[in-house]
Amino acid sequence: MFKKPLSHLKSFSPLRSSDRRRFQNEAYNAYPHIKERCSQEGAKPLMPDTLQSAKFSTHNGVNGVVHVADNKPLWLKLESLNPVPTVYTLWEHPDILPAIYTVEPVIEKLIDGADLMIPGVFPGPDGMIPDVEKGELVAIKILGYDYPLAVGTMALSSRDIRVRSDMKGKAVHLIHVYRDYLWTMGDKSDPPTMKLGSEENDTQTMNKEQEEDVGQLAEQMVEKATIQETQQEKENQPKLSSNEVDEVLKNALLYGLLYKLTPEKAASQLPISASTLYSAYVLPCRPRGVGSDADIKQSSWKKLQKFLKTMEKHQILKMKEHRGEIMLTSINFTHPSFQSFNKYKTIESAHPQPSAQASDGNDDGASTSSNNRKMPTADDPIVIQELYQPRGKAIVAFFDAAKHSTDKMYSAQEVRGVLSDFVKENGLANPRNQKLVKIDPYLCDAILKKQEYHTIHDLTREQIIERLLPQMQPFHLLTMPGKEPELRKGNPKPIMVTQEFRMGRKTVTKVVGLEQYDVDVNDMCKDLTKLCASSATHNPAPGSTPKNPIFELLVQGPQFKHVQELLLSKGVPKKMIVFEDKTNKKKSKK
Repeated sequence: MFKKPLSHLKSFSPLRSSDRRRFQNEAYNAYPHIKERCSQEGAKPLMPDTLQSAKFSTHNGVNGVVHVADNKPLWLKLESLNPVPTVYTLWEHPDILPAIYTVEPVIEKLIDGADLMIPGVFPGPDGMIPDVEKGELVAIKILGYDYPLAVGTMALSSRDIRVRSDMKGKAVHLIHVYRDYLWTMGDKSDPPTMKLGSEENDTQTMNKEQEEDVGQLAEQMVEKATIQETQQEKENQPKLSSNEVDEVLKNALLYGLLYKLTPEKAASQLPISASTLYSAYVLPCRPRGVGSDADIKQSSWKKLQKFLKTMEKHQILKMKEHRGEIMLTSINFTHPSFQSFNKYKTIESAHPQPSAQASDGNDDGASTSSNNRKMPTADDPIVIQELYQPRGKAIVAFFDAAKHSTDKMYSAQEVRGVLSDFVKENGLANPRNQKLVKIDPYLCDAILKKQEYHTIHDLTREQIIERLLPQMQPFHLLTMPGKEPELRKGNPKPIMVTQEFRMGRKTVTKVVGLEQYDVDVNDMCKDLTKLCASSATHNPAPGSTPKNPIFELLVQGPQFKHVQELLLSKGVPKKMIVFEDKTNKKKSKK
């Protein structure tokens, strides 16, 4: 409820004594067990004399009254509910409400604005869940700690909750949680020191079964709760028509080109492939909320190529086909669509995290951004764009003579363009055979060996490119689905899948190189165990270091087909999966 700042808050005014007593009696009637405690001599009053109140409205349209004293919001009054204690009051009176227990990772989800899902509910210290009816107020505590960190209302009766089952749905509708905007209206103090119970109490409050598996359960329940929360959010979002999806994708394209690629960087970045354009500049720039899951398959175009051709007809951009791949070659930033375009919040800006950058310092030609290390899974494959930078005196001299930057990184197609410009500028095309290019002194130094200086006088453009590219410094731009392109030095390394014998005649399948494509080795082991119905383990590979860990995954049996199928489903390009069968080699030696 208080995930975002209040949309409206009136001025605070002191409560009259009669109003304060009336509100206090209402709280005593709702929570009679604290009346005696607060009535004792020297006890802190439940409603201080300095109590003030103000009406408010939340960002989602909920109206209520907040009561404040000593620079802390202490109570809320919401329609049809008993007085609601804030976390500041709950820390003074931890037992004022019945408690629903969860674990720390789930509390982090609540702080992010989620409701408490059924998989995130754990039995209390007595091994039970308190008997609470639907709609009643409850406090939310971390298992083993004394102080509540959130308050909400039950989404269903606690008797209907089956802990450690596959039940789905919400358990508690969250009202207020530690570190939300209501908490920031106070002095922003943290909870009192949370002390675990004594060793004697531990044996009484947590049974042996809980002690053994609470850690594993917590991990599983958080995962289930996260999945259910995401599914429920998607279900609650209104489904868009194909025309509405068209509008979302068009706006995402305009946003990506104008604010992410930018007119300043476009000249050095183009051309880029259609798949890179879509995964790196369109998908991350979809709006938050409605339309955040819009996809080309839901649009009227159905295919990316049709979408881009439509944009080309509108004269927003220009595309060109090269060797079967559609490339973005230019953008018309003077188009009226760009001039009247308004910036909005994107799904990319919702989860910013740092990403690795190339460490050689040469990132002028293909800059990397530090956004979205991990986002919701996309269906698009991983895209690899190989880049080359001039290096060495001969190559640098050739690019200087061709009047092209030596600091920029070039795709293979761009290098062909540089060569074509150089050939045209210097009239090097063979007049009898236009496919052949005369080898001038610059090309001679750049691509020929010493023994070839007097034997080779002309080559085709493809032969020159085949010799030129290996002389340049290789880089590659790796684009994960829904993430910023990441620049890496060197050629892309494949994932090596090796089938070999271990311990005599036992066949195993070894996988090395998953880290190159952000494939989690633990998830891969779990998936292969289910898919192959066989044991899958992983260990550090030779050459692994703490800074650059490399893992070697082993799965029992000949499992290349399953490994390849799983890697392809995770977006790894097929050409980046290399298979070697050492078992056949051994057989052939016999």
